[in-house]
Amino acid sequence: MAEPRLGLQDSFTEQGLWWLAGHEADQVGGTLTYDPVDGAVLKLLGIFGDLVTAFNRSLVGADGDDYLSIHGVTTKGKPISLLRALNKSRQLNMPGIANEIWTSNMLVVGIHMTSVQDEAIFPKSYFRFESIERWLEHEPFSDSYDHDARSLTVIAKKPREIFFADHAEFKVSSVGSLYANNKPETRFAIDVFSQMAITPDEPRSLDWHMSRAVRLQELASLCTGHYLPLLSFELRGPDELSGGGETRPIEAHVYARMVHTEAASRPRHERPVIAGPELARFSPKAVQLWFDQYEIFSPAINLFFTISGQRQMFTNIRMLLAIQAIEVFHRRTSSATVMPTKEFEVFVKGLVEAIPTDACGPMRDRLKALYTYCNEPSLGQRLKAIIADLTDAFQEAPAGFDKAFMRKLVDTRNYYTHFSTELRDKTLDGEGMYWASRRIILLLTLMFLQRLGVAANDIAPLLKRHQEFATLWSNAGYPR
Repeated sequence: MAEPRLGLQDSFTEQGLWWLAGHEADQVGGTLTYDPVDGAVLKLLGIFGDLVTAFNRSLVGADGDDYLSIHGVTTKGKPISLLRALNKSRQLNMPGIANEIWTSNMLVVGIHMTSVQDEAIFPKSYFRFESIERWLEHEPFSDSYDHDARSLTVIAKKPREIFFADHAEFKVSSVGSLYANNKPETRFAIDVFSQMAITPDEPRSLDWHMSRAVRLQELASLCTGHYLPLLSFELRGPDELSGGGETRPIEAHVYARMVHTEAASRPRHERPVIAGPELARFSPKAVQLWFDQYEIFSPAINLFFTISGQRQMFTNIRMLLAIQAIEVFHRRTSSATVMPTKEFEVFVKGLVEAIPTDACGPMRDRLKALYTYCNEPSLGQRLKAIIADLTDAFQEAPAGFDKAFMRKLVDTRNYYTHFSTELRDKTLDGEGMYWASRRIILLLTLMFLQRLGVAANDIAPLLKRHQEFATLWSNAGYPR
């Protein structure tokens, strides 16, 4: 019941001895700092190796590698690994002490290792993300008040580990951890944290575990309607001897700079579109389908989290990316064409043959490029098809997507892509672009859930409890 470990969003400083992996005899004192923006920075009071070897390293790794692995032990005895470390600077002041600075985007506390991919030694991993308790529907605290005794009783119950989902290569479960402290400034405090756990069919590497954790965190974000930053990631390693002669698994805590570090401010009370247990109940194969199809719509999901995960972004840029996301999603999940492919092959051949023989080379190349993609539906045609599919599935059309609005979307995208003067007065204004982006995020969320095997008649009741999405689905105006 000690204090919880630091997470990916925390900062800390450790002092200790450090050495290049495989050169433990050459230890150098130094200070390690970590923060989520800059990652890990190691400042050495000295250099690795002698002066000639160090300066011949030319700020890159040995044997031509740009990155090296650095091991260390802190003054508290904790083993630390800096993976894919890069030498940022090296100085020799005369007189003075030679010193150097190393940086790393991947820091592991609790074990010495040299590779994120090659060491398949971890049989289990745990991770948590923002609002995970709400998504997992964990409510660990309950209270009761005795009016006669005028006393309040608060009970903290740690969620037990329960099965969540199956994948062909691993199992996913949810679990809780309980921590308590008795510091003077807080008197007595109890924290209960929920986590998700990944248990593969055999021990796997750090990279394998983290990639699966990030994808599951993204799945929860999708179900919530906005990006949920990853808060912590830890690994269970091989057994080691404890002080009492018993064995216990190594606990390794990973600190890394994440691609998406921010999340747009959203109401804390707002429920997810679909909670984790509901997803598993409506579609038991949702996790398997998410991983199976991830490569297909990964460009769309990356755009989805860019527009929903960044606090500061110009409104027109956010809308352009939103339109790009829904367009690429439809392109990669639909085989729709303007005309049958076989007929198009004959059609485009005729177009190419009809190019005037005296056309210059650049114009001929330009026309051939246009003809190659002209069988793909336009943005307007894709939007029309998407709305028709959703209307058929949900037995009602999403509000606001009439012919005039979809024309506005197309004109706005075209204006901010090409800045054609004749489109200037046909575009959405700032508020219109903002809510257009939110409406597209709603459509993308529904389309993703359908791809995960969740039926429209299961999604529809859940949609009504999400304040913003329910309003956007039913009303054409701007929510107030």
